[in-house]
Amino acid sequence: MLKIKSHFKLVVASLVLGLTLTGPALAKFTAEDAATLDADAEATVAQFKADTKGVAEVLADAKGILVCPKITKAGLGFGAEGGQCVLVTGAPEKIYYGTFGVKGGFIAGIQSHSMILALNTDEALARFTSGKREWELGVDASVAVAEYGAGGDLDTSNLKSAIVSFIFGQKGLMADVTFKGSRFKKLDIE
Repeated sequence: MLKIKSHFKLVVASLVLGLTLTGPALAKFTAEDAATLDADAEATVAQFKADTKGVAEVLADAKGILVCPKITKAGLGFGAEGGQCVLVTGAPEKIYYGTFGVKGGFIAGIQSHSMILALNTDEALARFTSGKREWELGVDASVAVAEYGAGGDLDTSNLKSAIVSFIFGQKGLMADVTFKGSRFKKLDIE
């Protein structure tokens, strides 16, 4: 009985933590929030280009670029991740998104990272930006994850995929062997 209570407490604590992380991604989004996100996204791209050889050319060729300056994930047993993103190129005006995901499997700790999605084809960009419903990695599109060699050089073998994800700037400590699907939902400025 004690073991069941401990597991129940763990699940409840993980759900509370997940709601805490995903809440800001889905909360009221103001013009001030958009301006802050724009500045953070610009700084994130500039730092990424400065730190990673060869990425400037890859991003220049992309049809659209989505920048998530900070995604935080946390959990213990079960967890969640959340953050805010902006499509900085590929549309007449910037489009803002909240990203969130629920994770299950073995997860313990808290970590944040930055992510850039390079949408390399017109079809990938159109699918990402169309409609009002949520867009989910792994369901709506598969994503190639860019890999880095020694010295920060890009491994160019998978950079021609329709969507390429660059994940960098990890901070924190996490053991993570999970299944997940990140979702993106458009944010309207209120």
